[in-house]
Amino acid sequence: MALERGVYEVALDASATEANPYYAIRCTVTFRKPDGKKVKVDGFFDGGSSFKARAYCEQPGKWQWESASDNPGLDGRRGTFEVVPSKLKGKLRVHPADPHQFAYHNGDWFLHIGDTGYRFVVASEPHWQAYIDQASQMGATKVRTWFAMDRGKVNSLFTHNGKDLSLFYWKEMERRILYTLEHHPHLILQLIPYAEDTDLIRKYSEGDSASQLVARYAQARWSSFPNVQWTITNDRQISRSDTLSGREVHYETINAMGKDMAEREPWGTLLTNHQSRYKGYDHLQEPWSDLISLEDLDQVTGALIAEYRQKRKQPVVLDEDRYELYRPAAHRRYYFRRLMWASLLSGGHATYGGLNTYEPYGGQLYEGPESRVKIDYQAHEGEFKGVSGYFDANQKGILHQGGHDFRHIHAFFEKTGLTLVNMKPDDALVGNDPARWKCSHQEGTYLIYLANPSGREPGTDFPGLKPPSVSLNLKKGPYTVSWFDPDSGSWVYGSTSQGGDTTLTAPGPEDWVVLIQKQP
Repeated sequence: MALERGVYEVALDASATEANPYYAIRCTVTFRKPDGKKVKVDGFFDGGSSFKARAYCEQPGKWQWESASDNPGLDGRRGTFEVVPSKLKGKLRVHPADPHQFAYHNGDWFLHIGDTGYRFVVASEPHWQAYIDQASQMGATKVRTWFAMDRGKVNSLFTHNGKDLSLFYWKEMERRILYTLEHHPHLILQLIPYAEDTDLIRKYSEGDSASQLVARYAQARWSSFPNVQWTITNDRQISRSDTLSGREVHYETINAMGKDMAEREPWGTLLTNHQSRYKGYDHLQEPWSDLISLEDLDQVTGALIAEYRQKRKQPVVLDEDRYELYRPAAHRRYYFRRLMWASLLSGGHATYGGLNTYEPYGGQLYEGPESRVKIDYQAHEGEFKGVSGYFDANQKGILHQGGHDFRHIHAFFEKTGLTLVNMKPDDALVGNDPARWKCSHQEGTYLIYLANPSGREPGTDFPGLKPPSVSLNLKKGPYTVSWFDPDSGSWVYGSTSQGGDTTLTAPGPEDWVVLIQKQP
């Protein structure tokens, strides 16, 4: 038995053979869903004589499966299993009613609050559990994480021969993915298989079997998981030149990787790529690309999100901006609160970054891909690197409360029952100065963020010390006017408006959110 929107696993035993299980044995399993449709998936080697295949259980009812292989022990096996209804939210999808928003498979709107935990699944990180538990507590609904143990390189995925996979390493990654699924099923992991391994990425288009195995094996193992989304590489510069240098990779190499992954993808797992800062998103029109991932700086007006919303009807995600420790803002808590609200009301999505999670935890010693991880704890050393608990890092004075107000964003939408589905970003309605005012509205509901910055430099701005005001023209009312304090989560009620030319002044200084709703 399996849960709807959960995972079912088929276990198979191969006949004795000298064939390489990663490259020389073909194994597929075809699942027949209750509606009669079939889905074929790749099986994957899991050590010894064990092969496995997994299904994302997207429908309740009776499922059937049958294996096919050039290994006798894996061929012609079949079985059935029952999928029962559940309350699991399921996979991340593009929202069926709004191509710029996300939804879980069960239809619930997905409020995107991203966090950067690059080394979360890396075997040598000792504080991974505190990291993911506290990221969820902070309000994160998505975590960016890569497969690289070294700084950006994924060589630890392989044994010393550079071809076969280090199953110890892959199984440890899976342990952390499963822990997240079991304890925080609402939280999506953006898996980045190739990380920043430029050499391995370049080899993909040369037909290198080890390079191509990484994505194929990762998809076979985890595409069925409801908490997974794929991002092929991270922070690479895309070039069309035949001569490459530095972090450059060829456009067609990424295109080939995207095409291959999309063609194999059995369960509709969302797929994208990630480029260097200020470089935009080159694969915008490629059919395999499901969402737009961006890296920039000081996007507190939502300008880049607005630009890319016009280019393609897909979710636009600002996956990197500032961090608390790298390129820090002077007033981190205000900066990231402002970035999140501005991105949401621009019709897009943003991501926070705290510790230097792209670097290894400073107290680690690692003994190799086939042995156990040995951690020698060194008190007060290296804790700004790697992954560890968000609140723990704040208590130690390493972080500065940059993500403290994300929980209030959740509270706002939970209390009001609103979503941003089909909300229209419209900064012109409130003065066309998005550094000060962000507006989104639909059918008599207006949501406005009054950023109230002290100046015009996002990296040094602090929230203004005088109560901010906003002016707009409303259709004939009446309206209720409710004020939400985004850094305390408190509400101020009781105001009304009859519509027409309207100026509203916040109840106090700093930044505010105002909700205007037309009454019957």
